[in-house]
Parts: sequence; structure tokens; C-alpha cells
Amino acid sequence: MMISYANGIHIPTEQLALPFVDDPIGTLRGYRIFTACRTVRGKVFRLDDHVNRLFDSAETMYMNMPHTREEIFNIIQETVEKNKGHAEGDLLVEILLSGGSAGENGFSPKGNTHLYVIELPLKMWPARFYRHGIALASYPYERQFASVKLLNYVGGVIAHQTVVKKHNAQDALFVSVDKPHYVLEGTTFNFSVVKDGVIYTHPFDGRILAGITLKVTLMLARRMGTSVKEERMAYESLKEADESFITSSTRNVLPVTRVDDMVIGTGVPGTITMRLMEGFGQYVASY
Repeated sequence: MMISYANGIHIPTEQLALPFVDDPIGTLRGYRIFTACRTVRGKVFRLDDHVNRLFDSAETMYMNMPHTREEIFNIIQETVEKNKGHAEGDLLVEILLSGGSAGENGFSPKGNTHLYVIELPLKMWPARFYRHGIALASYPYERQFASVKLLNYVGGVIAHQTVVKKHNAQDALFVSVDKPHYVLEGTTFNFSVVKDGVIYTHPFDGRILAGITLKVTLMLARRMGTSVKEERMAYESLKEADESFITSSTRNVLPVTRVDDMVIGTGVPGTITMRLMEGFGQYVASY
């Protein structure tokens, strides 16, 4: 039985529920943000980065935080500790802030947001995807408040109901709505390509989420002597890419070998992508 934190108390994860009456700003207005991280041998991976991003997101969304950074840090650590012996392997840790009570107009938050720390088993993608790569399907969609992890994945759900099925893909890649289309990010991941030995990725300019796994990956790439350029990528330029990969907390570095009907490079994971996968694995192993 796994343990989660629910606005002041620890309860079994299976019994966790978000209140309706006590949280109309979250439930009825969708005023919720979160960050998702993982543990490595009982320690939360890059927890400082995740907590800082949570506070930055809260500031962007004008949320009243219920705790200080140090208090939230300690609540997360305490909740992780309570799950030692209850789960095999590493954990997925979802840190959620939900709107809370409302004023008379039904829109103005009244008091602090509610904090939840949700503990679940970490499920990595199948090993064959790392050996052979995955396929993505493009979908014109731009997330609202893109630099914030809102609890709104409607675009991703629709993409999986439509283009992902159409292209027999594993996930969706968002591109800008207006033409010419530019590559943005995935449903729950950042996207990068390699061309002529250089890694290209979308800049953290407010139009995508600043991924923590991508941040680490680019740091490792530079240490390996690989050049990195943060600039917008035209969708059509994917035809000229030599390699591509995605990054996220639950996938690390994962190769992409097809987008829609476009085969990336030779159709197999590229050399730089494989080096980054290995380097990231070593970084996690020594964390």
C-alpha cells in the first residue's frame, strides 16, 4: 500500500481523492498546476529544480502558496520516506497544487491552494523503444500558459484519439497552429533533433515547458563536446534531420525514428542520441 500526501495528511494512495465542495477553484475552474518527478534509489531526482519550477509556475498563475519552499521540500521527502518498503523500484512523484476555496464571485481564490504529493510506481517505457526508437504524430496545438505545467491535457487526449491512431504512432508532437508550422513540444515531453552533429531544440521562450530532463541532457551534451542550438524548428525541416529524440522524467532520453510519414535519418537511433542515452543513464546511476 503506497502513501500520498493530501493537503495536510498522509493517506493511502488508493484512497486519494480531490475534493469537490472544498476545492471549486480547482474542480470547477481548472486552476491547478503540478510537476512530475521520479525517485532514484529513494532520492527524488533533481528535486530542487522541480520545486523551483513549481514556485515559478505558481507566481505566473498568481497562486497563493500554502507552504514555503523548504516546507514543501520536506513534505515531499517525508512522503517518499513513508513509501520505503511499500513499493519495489523507483517512484513517480506528482506534486500538485489545486485552487482551493472561492470567493462569492466563484472565480477569486480564497486562501491558499491545496497541496498534494501523489506517490505511484514508476513505469518506464518498453526497452524495445530505446533500441529501435518510437514514432510521433504531429498535431497543431499550443498549450495555454505553455511555460507552466497546467493540469490540462485535452490537446494530448484528442491527439491520441486522432493523429496518433492515424499514423500508428506512440505519442504526439505539438506544432504551432498557424502556418508555417513550427515544432513545439510533445504531450508530456520535450523534443530535439540532431543535424550535422549539432543538437537543435526549441528555446525556453514561454512557448514550451522548460523541461528539467532536457536541461540535464543538454548539459551532458555540452560536456561531451556536442554543440547545442536553441532555436525554432520548422516542421518541414524534420525531413533533413539526422536524428531526433525526446526527453522527460519518465522516459529519460528516448530516440524518435519517425514523425508522421517522415523517416528521421536512417530510421534507426543515431550515434549522438545513443551517446546521450548512455550518458544520461550513467548520470542517473551515480545520482
